[in-house]
Amino acid sequence: MISHDEVLWIIYFMQLITGVLGNSFLFCIYNYNFMTGYKKRPIDPILIHLAFVNDMFLLLRGIPQMIRVWRQGYSLNDIECKLITYFQRVFRGLSLSSTSLLSVFQAIIISPTSLFWGKVKSKAPNFVLPCGLLCWIFNLLIDVFVLVYVTGPRNNTTKERMNWGYCSLDTDAMSPLKVVIWKTLYDFIFVAIMACSSIYMVFFLYRHHQQVKHIHHTSPSLSASPEIQATKSILLLVSSFVCFNAVSGPFILHIERSKGAISWAYYVSTILSVSFQSVSPFVLLSSDTQIPRSFCIL
Repeated sequence: MISHDEVLWIIYFMQLITGVLGNSFLFCIYNYNFMTGYKKRPIDPILIHLAFVNDMFLLLRGIPQMIRVWRQGYSLNDIECKLITYFQRVFRGLSLSSTSLLSVFQAIIISPTSLFWGKVKSKAPNFVLPCGLLCWIFNLLIDVFVLVYVTGPRNNTTKERMNWGYCSLDTDAMSPLKVVIWKTLYDFIFVAIMACSSIYMVFFLYRHHQQVKHIHHTSPSLSASPEIQATKSILLLVSSFVCFNAVSGPFILHIERSKGAISWAYYVSTILSVSFQSVSPFVLLSSDTQIPRSFCIL
């Protein structure tokens, strides 16, 4: 009979392998489009960056969890624990900010061609790299506390610590509730940006559908345009991010109230924490009309 630990290991492994393969394929395809100029779009650098940070998050989050489940009693030393936990949070934040940036730029791309939006569209590609650099700087700085207050279980000298599986947080020096509130506020800012841009895109799609329906009831050409397909895929991507994070929220709060004790809530939260990064490449692959053409050319 398969044990509880073996089931967890299989789930972690399936999430890791499917997510890494999907994001790696997406990274290669969009890099090919960007380097060759084939069907090049302003959002391609953002998609490349999103695939890369999702891959890194999956590896940094999934591999330690798999090792911990497979090898009972496995723990990291202080330096390993600090670096892995720190970069987990950095790449998770970069995944969030990149998704938010993607939704904003797509909203700009599909905006009506007017004097104002024409200027914004022409200048928007020039701001992709600066925005990406700002996201890196912001995320590298916001979780610096991890390098100070997080340690490996081997070096626990006090009982007042919150267990994170293979690492722990000094609750005397840093309250877990403060960490949760801080990260919630951080997430709320980018989710709010995604919500505003998504509402605008939904409104645009609805108005576009009404115009096409009014012009010609049987005309499928405009509704199936690449811009519309890309917009729908990004909306689905944003929706999946919000859903996974909304579902994982109560489990995170439960873990905080139980002082990080390893329980069923911890395992569910761990699985949900990498679900978006595992699913997101397949959301884009299934709805992006450029992917099959690029793959055929390769």
